Amino acid sequence: MDKEKVIDVISMLGYFVFAYFSIEFFSINKYDWMMEAGDTVCSIPHQSLSNRTFQAALAALFLITPLLIALLRNIYIRNRYRSWFYAVGILWVAAYGGWVFFGRFAMC
Repeated sequence: MDKEKVIDVISMLGYFVFAYFSIEFFSINKYDWMMEAGDTVCSIPHQSLSNRTFQAALAALFLITPLLIALLRNIYIRNRYRSWFYAVGILWVAAYGGWVFFGRFAMC
């Protein structure tokens, strides 16, 4: 495997860790302090959907925009490997963010 590809994989894994902690931070519910051991998100009051939507949009702005810029740049210079790499990154961040902000509350 090429040294450049290894660096790309390591940097994307680092970005996934950063995105994970950022999404967890942005998705904090104002009632999370009420959760006790063994509780689920269904056992606490819910925030309004407009607040969750604003939080999700703000997280997406900060986390997806750099990946989108890198994707468009690599599409322009026709680097297929990195284009797929950044497309998968965008899908992962969007899917995980959608689950954290909306999906887990839909189960209640």
